[in-house]
Amino acid sequence: MHREVEGEIKQVIIKRHNSGKWFACVSIEKKISITQRKTSRAVGLDFGIRHFLTDSEGRQIENPRFYQKTLERIKVVQHWLSRKHKGSKNREKQRIKLSKLYERLVNQRNDFLHKLSRFYVDNYDIICIENLNIKGMVRNPSLAQKILDASWGKFLQLLEYKAERAGARVVKVNPRGTSEELSYENPLRDWTSACRILMRGWGSPDSQRRSLYW
Repeated sequence: MHREVEGEIKQVIIKRHNSGKWFACVSIEKKISITQRKTSRAVGLDFGIRHFLTDSEGRQIENPRFYQKTLERIKVVQHWLSRKHKGSKNREKQRIKLSKLYERLVNQRNDFLHKLSRFYVDNYDIICIENLNIKGMVRNPSLAQKILDASWGKFLQLLEYKAERAGARVVKVNPRGTSEELSYENPLRDWTSACRILMRGWGSPDSQRRSLYW
């Protein structure tokens, strides 16, 4: 175990990855107390393809593009896998090598998303983001792979549950018009959009009610 189990164990799921590794996923029930924060710092986040995100304080987080960087290696391993005889030991070895490559890709992406979401939850009380229709966006064939590689949906999921446990707040705003009249070549485009998202989220009923409650 990488850490002690705290709470009453409700369920244990045994899982075997394609690489041959085994894991035990333990579900527990535990009472926790959440202390609501005072509203002192807020930030707006604008997601993009060129940069993973730009925030209203001027930070630009580069898109790591883990899949793109690993794609050539994956193609080579898949090519050699296709040349192995079905049922042979060499084919099984090649299959495990490919599975480990995908596993490493997933681990790299998850590590990046966990650390970035933790940074914003630890440093801001209100985090304003666009309410993106990611499922609709991936229907665009020219953007689908880049959007899926960025894993915006996973990042938002991590951000929301970490914020809830930390007493912070994620406010989703309508994305329409946040980049209006800003050309794609404009170096301040993403930062301006992030500032607009912050202003729109800060003035929303969700953030106002929360501020009054605090």
